[in-house]
Amino acid sequence: MASEREPGAAKVGFVTFGVLRVDGPKTASALVGVLTEEVTRWVRHVRGFVSSRVHVSTDGTTVINRGEWTDEEAYRTSFRENPSGGVLHALGTRPGVLAATVFSGAPAAAPLEGPEPDAQPGVVGVATRHLGGPASADAVLDLLAKSGEWKRHHPGFISATPYVDKEGATFVNYPMWVNEVAYQAWMADPRISEGQEELARLEVAPPEYVLCRVAVQVDAA
Repeated sequence: MASEREPGAAKVGFVTFGVLRVDGPKTASALVGVLTEEVTRWVRHVRGFVSSRVHVSTDGTTVINRGEWTDEEAYRTSFRENPSGGVLHALGTRPGVLAATVFSGAPAAAPLEGPEPDAQPGVVGVATRHLGGPASADAVLDLLAKSGEWKRHHPGFISATPYVDKEGATFVNYPMWVNEVAYQAWMADPRISEGQEELARLEVAPPEYVLCRVAVQVDAA
């Protein structure tokens, strides 16, 4: 698997997170196969595509595909309107898929890098927060920036990249660690629970958090 950002790679200006809730590991494995085959067959060759990273939750009940694109227009014309996309566009209707949602937005800030920025991720979090609008999104970014004073030094932390949608109503944070030991140490730090309390004041609905492992990454041809 390639590192998170290879030197010379295209700049990412638009990102999607396709979240598929499934009935168990067997369905999850099948979806990983379909995603890998379709992205390898045609998506990786289209204009504006940067990468696709497919994750499976640690309990086997969720598949998340993060798609990176140079810009929204390229995503729309190269993927959403592409006649080759029938299989991928219909993933939510496959047997064993219980629910399907898609987040789309842009990087809201540069990644916060830890002491292991070039390491391969052993554990990845996809944290989705539902906010009241741009002011709340800005406040979340401020809180994350302040917490970076200690997070960037945390052993085993790779990086975290925040994304926000056009309306400033949905915020996705994407942190990575080298392994589960580093993740558990991170979660045990009392500053995490303190930060969660501050973030909760800005939310209009409960957050969704999925702990994953990376199954496959396919980069642009």
